[in-house]
Amino acid sequence: MEKIVQDLLQHARATWRRRWWILPVAWLVCLGGWAYVHSLPDVYESESRVFVNTQSVLDPLLRGMTVRPDTEQSLRMITSTLLSRDNLEQIARDSDLDVLTGISDLDEHVEKLRAGLNLAGGQRNNIYRISFRHHNPDVAHHVVRETVNLFMERGMGDSRLDITTSQQFIERQMEGYESQLQEQEAKIEQFKRDNARFLSGDGNFYSRLERARERLSQTQLQEREALSRLQILERRAAEASGPEAVARYQNPELDRRINDLQERIDTMRQQFTDDHPDVVSARRILGELEERREREAEAFAENPQALEGVGASTTDPLQHAITETESELASLRTRIQDFEERVATLERDVDRAPAVESELTALTRNYDVLRDSYRQLQNRREQVVMSGEVERQTDSVDFRVLEPPRRPMEPASPDRPLLATGVLLLGLGAGTGFAFLLSQMRRTVGDSRQLAEITGRPVLGTVSRVRTPVQTRRRFSELLFFTMGIGSLLVVFATVMALYLTGSAYILDELIRLLR
Repeated sequence: MEKIVQDLLQHARATWRRRWWILPVAWLVCLGGWAYVHSLPDVYESESRVFVNTQSVLDPLLRGMTVRPDTEQSLRMITSTLLSRDNLEQIARDSDLDVLTGISDLDEHVEKLRAGLNLAGGQRNNIYRISFRHHNPDVAHHVVRETVNLFMERGMGDSRLDITTSQQFIERQMEGYESQLQEQEAKIEQFKRDNARFLSGDGNFYSRLERARERLSQTQLQEREALSRLQILERRAAEASGPEAVARYQNPELDRRINDLQERIDTMRQQFTDDHPDVVSARRILGELEERREREAEAFAENPQALEGVGASTTDPLQHAITETESELASLRTRIQDFEERVATLERDVDRAPAVESELTALTRNYDVLRDSYRQLQNRREQVVMSGEVERQTDSVDFRVLEPPRRPMEPASPDRPLLATGVLLLGLGAGTGFAFLLSQMRRTVGDSRQLAEITGRPVLGTVSRVRTPVQTRRRFSELLFFTMGIGSLLVVFATVMALYLTGSAYILDELIRLLR
């Protein structure tokens, strides 16, 4: 450690011997550096802070009734795409950069905006900082203002645009599903018309076949019962038939016709002779009617049931029962014939019925799927419509400008006092470094220890230097001049700092202009 300290002291003494080189180098570096710092153009910065409130009271109230967008994701998307080329071109046009800067190249404006426009914040407190730097304060102010407007416009307008687009998409899908439903309904209706005999409203095909068979069996049973009842009634009527049946025979319709015809013949004989054609014809008809009555009377005497309802007395209950039974029997036979035809038809179609039912089930299943999808789209459309109303009447995201953009009055950079201080330190360091470099290039022996190291021999003694008064005054003068050189450099630095800090830098501009 002691050796290191001694080496440092030795280098310091060697550099001090070359101290006169420090002043010119320091002055040259400082003056050139301060001139360069002063010539740097002013850069003005305009900034704005925007608070985005994503919490809304309507969210819990309308949960399930509306579709609320993910505001956090939307904000992340907006902040990620805000500096896209399309947006930067819009900012450049809205800010009138071509007028303010006198440059009409849109690509150049976009590149400057992409390099200088800054959007930061929003991780925790949703406070976004938008800033931009430019040599023209009006340009910085206009760019930040239009960026804030675009940021708020994108935040409030994108969700509404998405809802409108979603509603249009759902309505287009509904139109497609509606046409498919109509086509499917037409297919089902046509299929039912073509296969009506297989499709009945009272159950499936096999149940209808079973019911038809049961009804046929019941009707056949009723027929047998009616036939047995008729046979019993006929036996009773046969037991009641005999000679008195002829006396009981009556045919009111035939008797009425015979009486009317006799009265007509009597009337015509008063006007015509017996040979008149009308009289002859009427007598012939009268004879035929009387012969018919005699035949029916003889037939009734032999079998009273054969002329039931024609000549028998309508007051006979036995004949009335026989007539009703025969009518019932005829009706039952007609029904049996109809049921037999139905059963035969169903049995012929028994192989086709399962395929028809399967096809109808498939058609109905497809129709149900389309109908369910259509109803879901209807529900979604109602949600989108309500969401659109909520978005139009309220703001899902509340933008509040905490600090509006202002036209900067003071430049934000460069920090000339800081740069001037750095130039001073750089000048002094450069002068000291140059002196140290010279001391290393033209090295001298400074003490006995260094001499012993160089020669490798022990130093037996040293001769002290005795300074005369002239040398002492000369040394004092050199030290005074060196101090004055350093002091004057510091005075110039202090003057430059005072001008910068007091806002009087224009004096330096006048001074540089005079020196030129």
